[in-house]
Amino acid sequence: MASIICCTADYTVDGRDDTESNAEGCSTVDHDGKILECDYDSTCTKLYKLIEGKKWEEIIYFLETGKWYFDTTVFTSMFFGAGPDPRFIESRTWVTALDEMGSVRWCQLPLHAAITFQAPFDVITKLVELYPESIRCADDQDMLPLHYAFRFGSDDNVLAYLLEEFPQALKKKALRDRLPLDMAHYSSKPERGVIIECFMETSITEAKADWNDDHKEVLSSIKSKTNSSLTDEVAAKSEKLRSAEYELLEAKKKIQQLEEELMGARGGRTGPPTTRYPVPRNGGSQRAPKEKKDDEFLVDPTEENDFDKKPKGLGKMFGRQKKQYTF
Repeated sequence: MASIICCTADYTVDGRDDTESNAEGCSTVDHDGKILECDYDSTCTKLYKLIEGKKWEEIIYFLETGKWYFDTTVFTSMFFGAGPDPRFIESRTWVTALDEMGSVRWCQLPLHAAITFQAPFDVITKLVELYPESIRCADDQDMLPLHYAFRFGSDDNVLAYLLEEFPQALKKKALRDRLPLDMAHYSSKPERGVIIECFMETSITEAKADWNDDHKEVLSSIKSKTNSSLTDEVAAKSEKLRSAEYELLEAKKKIQQLEEELMGARGGRTGPPTTRYPVPRNGGSQRAPKEKKDDEFLVDPTEENDFDKKPKGLGKMFGRQKKQYTF
């Protein structure tokens, strides 16, 4: 953001005091740190008075040589030495007019006055060359030299020069939010503000259209690159997935082949017979049944008769057989 310098000492822009300057060697203060300012009624500079009197030839001679017509300082400098260049002093000295109460009526630089009194183009350019920051200096009404150019209907070359040197001035608002283009309505060339305003709107519209086209092109390029990278990534992952599926299929085939070999080995085994017995369905004991000898199942007929002869009842108890009596 370009800085604006005001005539008042307490005016700051972007943290900068009005005594600061961007150009080397350009300042609104002297070596003692005091603001270069003079009273219009008592100590006004000769440059400002000649601008009011429209003495353009003498002003150009002074701005080129640093000397005035019939200047006696030439002889004094021969004895006391040359002082500071008066051009640099007077071109940056604020001229302030006060009312009876001591309040500021107006405060200007020589550049403001030169534009006000319709100075030639050479005077304007030489004043800016001597004090480049003057084109950024606002008066007590926050008006820049560009405001003055539109207000007092300056020539086209002067207006073009001011716009070229400080185009950001078009956005600077003075008191009551007045832009430089607004000041054209009070001048003898009110159509100039309308023309420039239309030109600005057209330029802004074209700039926005160009920016939108460039923005869309950049977005399209980024999107295509993103899609390309995503496509490559998806293709790589798909290839890995197919490779994993193939390896899994081969592993399944090996497992199936091993199972078949194991089943074949079990079916052709020639070892000793198994000693295990089948498990009964009724949940009985798995103990092997004891084999009975054949003679346990044979009964001697003589023993059967002996069983019939054994005593029964009390006869058996007392060891003798009860006799049976018949009547």
